[in-house]
Amino acid sequence: MTDKVKLVEIEGATLRYIDAEITDEGDLLLSGQDFGEAPLKVWGEDKYEFWLRVTAPNKDRVLLALLEKLYAGNPSLISELKHYLETKDIPCEFFNYF
Repeated sequence: MTDKVKLVEIEGATLRYIDAEITDEGDLLLSGQDFGEAPLKVWGEDKYEFWLRVTAPNKDRVLLALLEKLYAGNPSLISELKHYLETKDIPCEFFNYF
């Protein structure tokens, strides 16, 4: 099971990295770092770190909000999401009947 994924990796005058992970406590944690020009101009230091934490009891609300943002109004959302989950080796159950 993957508990951490890299979301952003930008190289240039300013390097930016952003990861998302599920902590041991079950929280969703997004953490980022900027290195180089931008933080030096803004903060006077060449490194800037930041994070956003959603506690475990609220994590499911994030999931629903993201599903709404990505799939609202899409009549193929179940088949598309099923296919995506399969590509990520995330188990799911699909059922239909006639």
